[in-house]
Amino acid sequence: MGNTSKKMMNLLTEFMISEIGSKALDGITYSFVLKDNPNDRESYNRYMEIYKEVRNCGFSPDEIFRAYELSNGYIFDMDLNVVKHISTELVKAVEKTDGVQYGTGDLIGSSPEKRRKADMNGLANYVLGELQKGKSVTEVALFSRNSVPHIIISGKTAGRYASIKYNAYAIRHWDIEIINAKLLIPAGARISRIEPCEILPTKTGVKFLITTEPC
Repeated sequence: MGNTSKKMMNLLTEFMISEIGSKALDGITYSFVLKDNPNDRESYNRYMEIYKEVRNCGFSPDEIFRAYELSNGYIFDMDLNVVKHISTELVKAVEKTDGVQYGTGDLIGSSPEKRRKADMNGLANYVLGELQKGKSVTEVALFSRNSVPHIIISGKTAGRYASIKYNAYAIRHWDIEIINAKLLIPAGARISRIEPCEILPTKTGVKFLITTEPC
């Protein structure tokens, strides 16, 4: 069991303000950096400082602030309960400064859980529909930072403009276990493999290959 430090909480608060903000209402508590983007180098260093400080305070790699490396970058993900705590403390600080009572309850409420549940249902329905069409492997975007259920990537190839559309979900790879147990297996299917590919160039999600099979 770890113990928080003032430095750790200050670093987490900075991340909360600069990278999450109102997106916490949708359960989006993560941000991305790309390895080949020079503009992301400073962000990477700052986020790794948070990660190391959390570990120095005695918390395990899956607690408080998580980091995942992919082929082209990194995901940095703060625990939702910590986000809720920080948002409440920020309101208290503003109240103390302004001398006004804004209310110090749970400001984020249950909206992240509602979004997560809706997106898990959405992913389950999508892969089931694709499996019924004979398609066992699908490309989707997880860790979505969009408020809409898709991500569109536009570009130019061979002199022509083209776009790719991904179904996008504000859920994480470990949610697949719940999706299997509660949604897919009762429907006669299961996700048997999930392969992380890359952070999308828009930094709005992470592409995954998902294999679904009958069970």
